Amino acid sequence: MGQTEIEKIKIIIENYRKVKLKFFQFIKLLEALISEEKLLDIELKNSNDAGMELLVLDSPVFVQFSLVLTPENVPMGKIDFIKLNEFDEIRYEHIHTLYFNQLGNILESISDTFSNRRINDEHDIPYVIHRFLQKYLQALRIKEPKEDNK
Repeated sequence: MGQTEIEKIKIIIENYRKVKLKFFQFIKLLEALISEEKLLDIELKNSNDAGMELLVLDSPVFVQFSLVLTPENVPMGKIDFIKLNEFDEIRYEHIHTLYFNQLGNILESISDTFSNRRINDEHDIPYVIHRFLQKYLQALRIKEPKEDNK
């Protein structure tokens, strides 16, 4: 293997580690928010440096980290909030996704380039949770059956 390939591998790993560190900081801040504010119906069940499992309004929710690349090959972090079916763990419902760049700026989509909110700022963590809960409540809304047009 040539030195050029080794350098490329090191760059990929370094980019991943930078973004994953921001996610790890996010998890620690979220854990602190849940415990300090006594958010009784949001309970931390398990966490590690790549994800966490919460119990939100009595339903399991997994918060999952991944690395994605923009169309310009810029590495970004992606956080998915996934509601698991408590009776059938194979079934799940995607609730919310947010992205963040290497600086930790929270982006609503992969094409966004700037935000005043940061994933590793304790003052912005409530914003993230509020956005997630809004999407979560929308997912809980009963969908009316459509009437057949006869």
